[in-house]
Amino acid sequence: MRVVGGTWRGRPLTAPPGRGTRPTSDKVREAMFDVLLALPEVRDRTAAALSATDEAGAGPLAGHVALDVFAGSGALGIEALSRGADRCTFVESAPPALRALRANLARLGVPAGRAGGPDATSAVVAGDARRALAADARRGARYTLVFADPPYDVYEQVRPALARLLGRVLIPGAVLVIESAAGTPAGLPWSVVREKRYGDTRVTFLVAGAEPQAEGEPAD
Repeated sequence: MRVVGGTWRGRPLTAPPGRGTRPTSDKVREAMFDVLLALPEVRDRTAAALSATDEAGAGPLAGHVALDVFAGSGALGIEALSRGADRCTFVESAPPALRALRANLARLGVPAGRAGGPDATSAVVAGDARRALAADARRGARYTLVFADPPYDVYEQVRPALARLLGRVLIPGAVLVIESAAGTPAGLPWSVVREKRYGDTRVTFLVAGAEPQAEGEPAD
């Protein structure tokens, strides 16, 4: 497994041992980012960020703040950072995956800090995704780009929580990239702009509307 594009292209990534985590393959990750980088919502935000800073050599995801939930090895969030995203928060609960994620960030020399900390390029949140999203909402965290790749066999269980909690941390026009089994639609309350199938994987690209989802229910 390797980074497939951007500054760290070709750098190796560690996958967690065993079958508890299902890393997105290099081929699927490359195809996902090809679609993502072509979306006008993604391109427009990058263009606005570049015009404001006039930063030379910035990547195609400059100006984006990413969230990689159910992060596993962190390959999706790392891919976003490699392509210029300003920051990424990784959320993972399984100890073997956390070890692989932290090892990957350390190997790439990615500056790490705590969630909500000042100017950290990355933050790793070790714990339940629902609690992490609720904590993000309380501290006012907002993301322009979200990756969510829950285990396929629990997707139906976590989908209501994703629908309820992700809306609290999205800025208007944020893009979500959701992985599920090929036969399982994302079923989330945002506009589907692309949907691709790669073998047994369905990847759904959604865009958040202008109004954030109302808060109301606590995290489970």
